Amino acid sequence: MWDEYQVIRAAKSDSRLANNNLPPDVQKLRCRACYQALRFAPPVEAMGKLLADRMRSYGPYTALHLRYEKDMLTFTACLDGGLPACTHGLSREEAEELRAIREGILWWKVKNIDPVHKRAKGYCPLTPSEVALFLSALGFTSNTPIYIAAGEIYGG
Repeated sequence: MWDEYQVIRAAKSDSRLANNNLPPDVQKLRCRACYQALRFAPPVEAMGKLLADRMRSYGPYTALHLRYEKDMLTFTACLDGGLPACTHGLSREEAEELRAIREGILWWKVKNIDPVHKRAKGYCPLTPSEVALFLSALGFTSNTPIYIAAGEIYGG
């Protein structure tokens, strides 16, 4: 397949270091190999360089991937009642919309997860408002250009 498509797909590479009960040195090697293997196709890399150069031409900036998109929030986990666990800051209607999307996916398995505990442990993404507070605390000013490296932010 490599000869024909110049692509290799590593399904379920599980690169996290705590997986599969392998010795830490083997986990580290696997993680490093997966990282070193990641390469963009030349046209994608060229486009990324062009975009980064354009952003730099305007001065200092930050780029964020908020992870606050509909699909990410929908499939993080769910409660006994079927609502996604990461709904902090969303309206009841938005949380219900995510539940309906998830229930339409046959392979999704309902999980019993405490959303307050999940969020307290840092397993849910920060809301856009929380990210703004965090950036402000780090010294970013309100005129710092911010490039959102993601899809549409859920909830507006």
